[in-house]
Amino acid sequence: MIGITKSRSATIILLVSIFLVTSKSALSQVVNVERYRVTADTVNILTGGFGIGLNVSQNKSQIIRINNSADLTYISHYHDYILLSRNNFLRVEGDNVLNDGFIHLRSVLFRDNTYAPELFLQAQYNLDWGLKRRALAGSAIRIRFRQSETFNAFASTGLMYENEIWEDSDSTQREVFGLLKSTTSINIRGNITNNLQLAAISYYQARPDRFLKPRFTSDWQLRFRISENLRFVFQFVSTYDSEPPLGSTDFIYNINNLLEVRF
Repeated sequence: MIGITKSRSATIILLVSIFLVTSKSALSQVVNVERYRVTADTVNILTGGFGIGLNVSQNKSQIIRINNSADLTYISHYHDYILLSRNNFLRVEGDNVLNDGFIHLRSVLFRDNTYAPELFLQAQYNLDWGLKRRALAGSAIRIRFRQSETFNAFASTGLMYENEIWEDSDSTQREVFGLLKSTTSINIRGNITNNLQLAAISYYQARPDRFLKPRFTSDWQLRFRISENLRFVFQFVSTYDSEPPLGSTDFIYNINNLLEVRF
């Protein structure tokens, strides 16, 4: 989609988005893996997608936004193997305002069982928030409560080891953490009408010895079906960290409107 508007204060917006299967950005601090799970009757197939976007505007200041996302899923007879990545870059008048991204690897073993083991690795950064690097590895048990054509409900619980480097760009402060954390999530997806779907997932992550001091992330989406292959997605993502390092903001959120092509 390309839109050009000329006015007294010139504004140029160029937006290019390419989405295959279920590709789109995951803008929260915890990756929403459930969005990328694939249901298929066939096995031993490889599916995935890629998305890229560019937004340039000029008014009182020049703003450049570049983002890309990709997902790849291999479905074997019993297991799923998932790769996700996303990068987001925002530059205002030559200054970096937002620069974040991640790469996530996950395997789901015996996916058709009620209790399915999961293994995952992730590397992530968010320079705007002060997170220079987050690397984690963990495992969990995924519990299926209900699965049908119109409604799905899952939960997972497990442990992960997390290594973080935080830096304050306005000072010389630097903190390094290596922590064992519990991770628990609840996921629901269901059809409100034939053309409207609700998808929501929430994560609760905390140190076992400080279980009531969590990092809590939620991702809520309304998906409007425009045609067989086209969706409009309204997304609200929020993260609350009860103990943010370096005095960072304890609550952040994103509101996104996405155009999704699926085939």
